Amino acid sequence: MNSAKLISSDLYELLLKSLKNGVKPALGCTEPVAVGLAVAKAYEVLEGEVKRVEVRVSPNIYKNGMGVGIPGTKEIGLIFAAALGITCGDPDLGLEVFKYVNDRAIAKAKDLVDADLIQVGLEDGEGNFFIQARVITDKGEGICKIRDSHTNIVYLEVDGEVVLDKELKEDKEDFSNDYMKDLSLTDLREFIEAVDYEDIEFLLDGVRMNMDMARAGLVEKAGAGLGAALDSLVEKKLLGEDLVNRARVMTAAACDARMAGLNLPVMSSAGSGNHGITAIVPAAVVCQSMGCDDEKLARALTLSHLVTAYIKVYIGGLSPVCGCAVAAGIGASASITWALGGGDEQIQMAIKNMIANLTGMICDGAKGGCAFKLSTAAAEAVLQAQLALANVQVNDLDGILSPTAEEAIRNLGKVCTEGMEKMDNTILEVMVNR
Repeated sequence: MNSAKLISSDLYELLLKSLKNGVKPALGCTEPVAVGLAVAKAYEVLEGEVKRVEVRVSPNIYKNGMGVGIPGTKEIGLIFAAALGITCGDPDLGLEVFKYVNDRAIAKAKDLVDADLIQVGLEDGEGNFFIQARVITDKGEGICKIRDSHTNIVYLEVDGEVVLDKELKEDKEDFSNDYMKDLSLTDLREFIEAVDYEDIEFLLDGVRMNMDMARAGLVEKAGAGLGAALDSLVEKKLLGEDLVNRARVMTAAACDARMAGLNLPVMSSAGSGNHGITAIVPAAVVCQSMGCDDEKLARALTLSHLVTAYIKVYIGGLSPVCGCAVAAGIGASASITWALGGGDEQIQMAIKNMIANLTGMICDGAKGGCAFKLSTAAAEAVLQAQLALANVQVNDLDGILSPTAEEAIRNLGKVCTEGMEKMDNTILEVMVNR
């Protein structure tokens, strides 16, 4: 497939960097993990006996961290995640900051929570993605800020001395995925066919991780147990044994296990573990059923991750809509269409069908019920790919669609960022006041 590179070397490197930045192992839901990372980093520069921990987060972080399990524990929420950041957090591990959780760390974290030393509150006006952790010990005070993405530590202060400030112009990182706005979906397809296999082979680790999580969810009947329940319906022949339902079962089971806090990593996509489950599992189910070799599977996954990232540029890192379904689901459908032999026209059809179908699925926080949304997206990803290959598509002028998938994605972004601007605050108000 790599006989002729159709893209420039600069674009090749940009797309490869987007993959490596956005596709990483994650242990636990990434919003509580990011809070734990900020606290762990602020504490690392001080250590000592904790007197108080104050965490401020943007509304989206708060919404996505309220009801989700913390890996390796039976606890949920941002307060416990912050406490665990003190007792076992390793900031050098990024999204795997809780890798070394154990019974002793859990007990010490409970002591901090019970002593009312951890406070978590809302910080409005700092943008869509913001975390500030202030840790006060008998040795001093440390402050850590994370902005824009889960591991992007932009500010670190120790006893009033600023030791890191990436928000200053000279220290600011200039890489983002905004360059994708100038690309077409054909550009992405050409890249995945031209990229050296060795450069994307690491994506296969995501298949192992996420399918291991799915199998654990089936065995443990974790969380809501949706994956296991759907699997039982297939066994009873109340649901068909087909690719659509196999993708639904395995995606749901992986999400069940992850949201319940099973102490296993998943491979993320666009910085989100649940995005990674949706972007990887349906494509893996289809490719494995077809007997695809590792190289074809890796190329399909590359398209899934890149289309997911492409859509996230328009809808935002944290969005009022369920990005796990709307962004990663579309990415999965595009990749499955390609894996099944579809070309640019069919990929466009699959994407537009998914936009017509799933736009409006809201994100009301990370929790066990996410498995239901992810299972829907997984099933639709497979189904819409198959419909596109049969040249079945929604009319180009229906709803928010347009003649090209790129235009439809831009319309989707406009609906999410402008049309649903107040949605997050309303959702959060309902969640807090019920």
